[in-house]
Amino acid sequence: MRILIIGGGVAGICLARQFHKFGAELTVIDSGKNFSTRIAAGMINPMTFRKMVKTWEGDVLLPYLVEFYRQLEADTSTQFFFERKIRRVFSTAHEKQLWIERQTDPSYEGYIFEWENNTPDFVKHEWGSGVVNAPGYLDSPLFLDASHRWMNENIQLRYEEFDFDQLDAATASYQGECFDGIIFAEGYRGKENPYFGYLPLQQTKGEVLTVEIDGLKRDEIINRKCFVLPTHDGKAKLGATFAWNTTDTSPTEEGKSELLGQYQDLLNLPIQVVDHEAGIRPTVTDRRPLLGRHPEYSKLLIFNGMGTKGYMLAPYYSEVLLRHVTEEEELPAEVDIHRFKKHFNK
Repeated sequence: MRILIIGGGVAGICLARQFHKFGAELTVIDSGKNFSTRIAAGMINPMTFRKMVKTWEGDVLLPYLVEFYRQLEADTSTQFFFERKIRRVFSTAHEKQLWIERQTDPSYEGYIFEWENNTPDFVKHEWGSGVVNAPGYLDSPLFLDASHRWMNENIQLRYEEFDFDQLDAATASYQGECFDGIIFAEGYRGKENPYFGYLPLQQTKGEVLTVEIDGLKRDEIINRKCFVLPTHDGKAKLGATFAWNTTDTSPTEEGKSELLGQYQDLLNLPIQVVDHEAGIRPTVTDRRPLLGRHPEYSKLLIFNGMGTKGYMLAPYYSEVLLRHVTEEEELPAEVDIHRFKKHFNK
């Protein structure tokens, strides 16, 4: 089986791992513009705090991703996955009450710790906080560089722009080479894909600061409006902003001011900005990934739309797509692009 993957970010990397394990002959074409994967803070958050509920499919995604990334660490002799809990600082008394109620729900066992008023003194709070039993975070540059070294050693990795003029969709051939499947894992650039551009993929900009904070606890991420993530190198990540419908990856003073304002509302510790970066997330209107075959050209596929949870979703759903391609296993309706078929216009 010959597979061509377009995109070398977290989505393309996970696909490459899955198809390589299956034994496929692989080529990955990457533009080198992994703005979302490289800039992302890499936090794995198993809760949706707005409603104080478990993240969608968390019971399946979490154990899978831990095993997936630990194996990749072993294969690359690189540590990029670091343990961190998440401390949610409650925004309202209602949030605190929801947390207490979740503690009596057996389905949340292993997700959250019992609430007690042990919020650190440097945290500004009125209603206390609760701690989530989160797996941790990935150092995105370490992950990306290690994964690309692995791809260079095990498959064919080409750094170049994909030229749609050299694609024959009917025969699934590119530059004269025929493939059994061509999978587009382009991230935010998928919006301009002439075959999958009908899908409701949105380009969502996010800005993140690298900061130094004296006195910060190093074993937990603090979250309310923004997140403060202590990194393994003694610094921290402060993020993240949201700006829709833009492909401008330039950091802005507005984004920096917004993040620092949210920080001042959260912590009492002095902060120093070390770096300021921005990336573009590929998000979807219904907040579910985009997997599946083109309605007309069945050998063209898409694996995209992971949004803010790319590092959580990509490992498991890359195997889902693998099984769809190799075993003709039906895709789950929630992620199958067939749900947007009415948008397709030949």
